Amino acid sequence: MKKFKFIIDGASYSVNVKSVEGNKAEIEVNGQSYAVGLEQEVNTLKTPILVRKEVQTKPGENKITVAAAPKSAGKPSANSLKAPLPGSIIRVEVKVGDTVKQGDLLLVMESMKMENNILSEKNGVVRNITVAAGQAVLQDDILIEFE
Repeated sequence: MKKFKFIIDGASYSVNVKSVEGNKAEIEVNGQSYAVGLEQEVNTLKTPILVRKEVQTKPGENKITVAAAPKSAGKPSANSLKAPLPGSIIRVEVKVGDTVKQGDLLLVMESMKMENNILSEKNGVVRNITVAAGQAVLQDDILIEFE
């Protein structure tokens, strides 16, 4: 409810706007209730609702189940790849057991409305993947562990 003070022709009026729907308003002036019509409909702003589509997997593609705790629990080893920025994983390009070379594309993540290719920093074999497509990650979360 909004409260207003009006002075009309020297007289003071206390006005409480109880509700406004479309072009009709319910108000109270100095304790007396009135239903009034408005010349122009009042537009109320609505907060938009963000709706994201569920990540779809391709037929025959296995969905990776990820436990939430291991990715940032404990001390990361020298053989792990950490998230450079907070963001969302778009695609994981490797599988457990894959041999990767320095510069190979490991995954694609979205951060600050940009797609970022995450490349291998050294040669190795993928031992564990701790993220899946569609998952949100924080900076320094472990993404992939190597042997």
